[in-house]
Amino acid sequence: MTQNESIRAFVSARPYPVPIELRPLWRICLILICISELGGDKQYLSVSKANILVWMLIRKVRWNEYEGFLSGWTNEIPFVSADTATYKAVEFAIAKEFIRLEEGRLHITDSGIEVCNLLKDNEIMTAEREFLQNVGRKLTDNKIKRITGSLL
Repeated sequence: MTQNESIRAFVSARPYPVPIELRPLWRICLILICISELGGDKQYLSVSKANILVWMLIRKVRWNEYEGFLSGWTNEIPFVSADTATYKAVEFAIAKEFIRLEEGRLHITDSGIEVCNLLKDNEIMTAEREFLQNVGRKLTDNKIKRITGSLL
């Protein structure tokens, strides 16, 4: 390329698909169903528990592995990592007032409950909700520490 040549940028108006894993609304819905299914009467979950659950929900092909660990059938700790896309979804959900963050806990709001009701009424994310109902409560603080490496 010589000094006098210019580069011409090409911008296409053609849309391209964004994988569902990168769509904030999808992750927000996963966060909301985690809180709704496992949050108890107070309707909240710790940020770390929500992050681990969303990680697990996204990886359906490994649900048996997660269930084995959470149910105590195996001591092999499954790989789980921090996911920045989930943290961004949390920020969006807070901005849209679906959840609020207080003392390291994600609390679902009335708007968030409405979204959960829409998901249930339209039978969306049923497999994810079933997974949470079957093994979600087995994700104890001790297991969170083991997964994150805080407990040997």
